[in-house]
This record gives sequence, structure tokens and C-alpha cells, in this order.
Amino acid sequence: MKEIKDMTHEEIRNYLAKRAKEREVLYQKGATEEEKREAELEAYSDRRVGYCLSEAYYEDLTKDHLHNQSYKERLAKAEELNGCKFKGAKPCKDAFAPRDDFSGVSYPSQCDGRVVSVPRSPGLWSLRLHGLVLGPIIGICLLGVSMTDDSMPAWHSWLGLFLLTAFPLIMYKLGNAIRIVDAIEFNRHTGLVRTPYTLFRKPFYIPIEDLEYVVGPEVKNMRGSASMQTGYLSCRKYPEHYWFGNRIGIAGGGDAHDWSQMNRFMDTTQPINRYYYKAMEYTFKKNRNAHGNSPFPEVMKKYFDADDCQVNRMEVW
Repeated sequence: MKEIKDMTHEEIRNYLAKRAKEREVLYQKGATEEEKREAELEAYSDRRVGYCLSEAYYEDLTKDHLHNQSYKERLAKAEELNGCKFKGAKPCKDAFAPRDDFSGVSYPSQCDGRVVSVPRSPGLWSLRLHGLVLGPIIGICLLGVSMTDDSMPAWHSWLGLFLLTAFPLIMYKLGNAIRIVDAIEFNRHTGLVRTPYTLFRKPFYIPIEDLEYVVGPEVKNMRGSASMQTGYLSCRKYPEHYWFGNRIGIAGGGDAHDWSQMNRFMDTTQPINRYYYKAMEYTFKKNRNAHGNSPFPEVMKKYFDADDCQVNRMEVW
């Protein structure tokens, strides 16, 4: 059998159609979960090959949505948005992570091609997580006590039922609605990073060049079966009219690899790295932006296949 590189376009199309039929037969026979995962990866790759056969795949699209400002211009823009000048921060005693360490493998944050959204820590998301876990547990306990003790008032049963059913749904919906409050926003189209809300400080804007990442210790559970990397962002300068803490914690800790990918994402001299493609395709399929509070950015839709919800261009800017 010919290799794909030796086939004509028509032969490749026939080959891809044959593979698609084979996958359909596999599903009809009752494929295992492992076979389904492999089939989905195969289908994803086949769709990309199909896009390559189209002239649109190599079409140069306008990049007018990207900023073309220098660091000084973006710094001035950030000062305008903040309403005050910047001042230097106290020197950080911890070592900064490199901006070009792409050797690791990790999971990208929420991304829609315009913005990478990273939740801060500690944040409201942690309260929601505790609510989602503790609510149903307390609900089960209340229902159990109510059914075994007739002296308990009736409202205990109703409260237990509420905590077990409606409360998790409310917390889930509320968490999605307030995700923007906890978000550290890396905006590729403006070249600025927006910090999250805190109890004493509203968000402010800062160029990514004035942010550094510090890798903290790895925290493991008692049995050693799971671990979480810690880390935080440190500002070289901050707005003079803003109260500011020494660090901005990152949920899940992140790592040097993630930090490097964020810096690459903010570099408008090169297309978005494939590292973020899966996250972008997920938000496109859900028709939500990276924060989950608005529709998917209209300007980024030109890079996706509307039916497959997959990137169908050679480069995404």
C-alpha cells in the first residue's frame, strides 16, 4: 500500500473515507473504551489531513486583531487603564523561572485563542469546591438522621434533600458565573495581563514583561499517590494607587512549562502553539470564551471548522 506522502489528493480522500467506515464498524461491534480513545485520536488526525487538502488550510488571514505595540506603548496603555503610574516593587527573594522552558508536559489552562484564563489561588473556586463536596455529605447525614429519629423537625429532611440535589447544581452554576473574578487574564490581542480581584484590590493591567513566575514546592498527599505543584506570580512593578500583596497565587500551582507557554502565547510574532489547540477547540464547541462568561470570540471563529469544532488552519494567529 502506498504511503500517504505518495498518494494523490483523490487517493488520500478515498483512504480517509475507508478509515472512517472502519471506525463506524468498530463502534457498531461494541468497541472498548481504549479502542474508542484510539479511534477518536485517529479521527482527529484524519480530519487534519483532510483540512490540508483544502486550499483554505494555507490561506493567509488578516492579523489586524493582534496588537503591534512596543513594551513602552503597552505600559502606557496599562497606566491609562489603571488610572495611575507604576512604581517599582520590592525585590523578590525567590528565584524566577525561565520564560523558555518547554521541556515539561502539563495541561493547558482555559484558552479561546484571544485569552488564556488562569484561576488564582486561594480563590472563590476553592469555596465552590468545598461546597460541592461538603454540601451533599451534610445532606446525606441530615436525611439519615431524620429517617432514624422521629423527634427531628421536618425541615431537617427538606434541608438535607436540598443540599443533596439542588445545592450542587446552584454551586456549579454560581462557580461558572463568578469565574471571571478569580481569573488571571493573559490577553494576546492587547499584550496585557489583567490580575484577579482580591478582597482589598480591584484588578489592574500590566505587561507580561513585568511579571515573573516563582516555582514553589510540590505538595503531596499523605499516601503519595497524588501531588500538586505550587507557584505564584511576582510583579516587578505595580500601580502606585493600588494596595498590592507580594504574590499572586495560581490555582494548581502551574509549572515552568505552563509559564513558558503563556509567554509564547503572548508573543504575537509567532502563531499560537498547538499546546493550546485542544483547549481552544473545547471553548469553541461550548461557544464560550476562556472565562466562560461570554460567547466565543467572533474574531477567532475563522480558524475553526464549524462542524467538527476543530482547528482547520495551518497557523492560528
